[in-house]
Amino acid sequence: MCAAAVRKAEQPVTIRRARDADLDVIVAIEAQSFPTPWSRTLLASELDQPGSIYLVAVIGGAVAGFIGLWHVMDEGHICTLAVDPDNRGLGLGELLVLAALNAAIEVGSDAVHLEYRVGNDPAARLYEKLGFERVGLRKGYYSDTGEDAVLARVRGLSTGDGRSRLQAAWLRWENERGLQVAVE
Repeated sequence: MCAAAVRKAEQPVTIRRARDADLDVIVAIEAQSFPTPWSRTLLASELDQPGSIYLVAVIGGAVAGFIGLWHVMDEGHICTLAVDPDNRGLGLGELLVLAALNAAIEVGSDAVHLEYRVGNDPAARLYEKLGFERVGLRKGYYSDTGEDAVLARVRGLSTGDGRSRLQAAWLRWENERGLQVAVE
């Protein structure tokens, strides 16, 4: 069996909070990534919403992807994740999810939920790799296609075991990608 080649970024990756100045790029990535993208107005409001954490992956000074996390009570919800098409295959989606899970722990979340399209096999593989379990199905959830949504969650993030699993996933990512990641 032959292993798939891992595509690597040529420059370090920085993960940081999204800023208002990132909005144009976030809107462009959103438009290239989803059949029914969120509007500029909605994305702008998300950046400033209490309980909303938006992170970006930056390579060579340019935003290459983003993730949105909502924090309510003691749970997080990943509401969006997208990577610029030119930067796909670098593992940025996985890195952004790891960063969002860290951010969730920092604000007191022990569990994080999300949903993804039933037909999105790359998302299913990513979330399974990171310890998310399928917990349900929402029939006809996506209004643009009528496609069902898989509900998934990861629990126990704030426990010693949860933190150890997350740390191990970060180290695995860095070893596979051969990159240092700076988190601001």
